[in-house]
Amino acid sequence: MTFYLLAVTAYLLLTIFTSLKITKSNILSKQNKTINILLNALIPILWFYLVSPIIFPKSRTMTRTEREKMISAQNGSKLGDEIGSSRDAIHL
Repeated sequence: MTFYLLAVTAYLLLTIFTSLKITKSNILSKQNKTINILLNALIPILWFYLVSPIIFPKSRTMTRTEREKMISAQNGSKLGDEIGSSRDAIHL
């Protein structure tokens, strides 16, 4: 929770600082300033939603049967004693 609060504070301060710099620019027109301020505020949020599942993965508890199926699939063994291809054994 503290990390999120710190990240949001840093994001807001940086966004406000850069937005003020954009508004003081003499080169950009009023429309360009508006577009740049919107992009300045929205792009970091978009990147957070794209990257957060990679950085903060949700822990998932795996059951014993799921773990055994995964291990047997990786080893190439069949899940039962039936006769046939190992591809058929996965669908049981």
